[in-house]
Amino acid sequence: MKYNPPIQSKADKAALDSLIVEIEKRIVKQKEEENNFKTFNLNTSTADEIVEAGLPNYLAERIVNYRGKVAPFSEKTDLLKIYGIDSAYYLRLSSFIKVTKSENSISEFNISENIEIKSSTYGKANFKDKREIIKPFDINKADASQLQKIYGIGPSYSERIIKYRNLLGGFSSLNQLKEVYGLKKESIDSIKAYSFVENNSQLKKYPINLISADSLVKHPYIRYKDANLLINYRNQHGYYTSENDLYKIIALDSSWIKKVIPYLSFQ
Repeated sequence: MKYNPPIQSKADKAALDSLIVEIEKRIVKQKEEENNFKTFNLNTSTADEIVEAGLPNYLAERIVNYRGKVAPFSEKTDLLKIYGIDSAYYLRLSSFIKVTKSENSISEFNISENIEIKSSTYGKANFKDKREIIKPFDINKADASQLQKIYGIGPSYSERIIKYRNLLGGFSSLNQLKEVYGLKKESIDSIKAYSFVENNSQLKKYPINLISADSLVKHPYIRYKDANLLINYRNQHGYYTSENDLYKIIALDSSWIKKVIPYLSFQ
């Protein structure tokens, strides 16, 4: 029996052509990115130099934070420990990576956890590799000890972060760390490199259709002036149906509305 191949419709052909074009674009983009990569050193290059080598700013910050807080890099493949770098990206980047081992690097001395080293002068000494891999964590669930693993965050700052988080009712964005009193940009960048906000459903919500002005002002973003505007609009127009109703209040600034929306419930 003679085989008759299926007839390809115009729609199928168009879809296939589109897929081929998309694949070709990805290949071209990947080659362009590889051509833009420059050689950098995992242990000695600054964040700016790593960015100049072709990596995005957030990865450069994570690399610098990792070697400063966790341990110097001992080999290229250590880069895979950085959150956001997968094997495919590593393979494209590997030929541009250099690793200068630090004299103080624990890994260079081959010291592993619970190893015993005997010394003719000092007798027996126990050494432990105290390096700890910092796993990405939800900023709204982190306790003080977890925050203090981050470079630049001690007991005082961790306490301030948690107090402000509780006052807000949870962080809706990592950018709110800028509002923590005294917290420096370098420390904020370090926290951002290892943390995330999982979702806004865990935030404390203020029921805008039921709440009083006195209760609304307990949130640090809401002043009495704002609370009264919200309550007066509700009294005049009825219950809020969605966040879009807030933009109908001309006296409220749109940037303020965006900031406060995650903390309001419209049920």
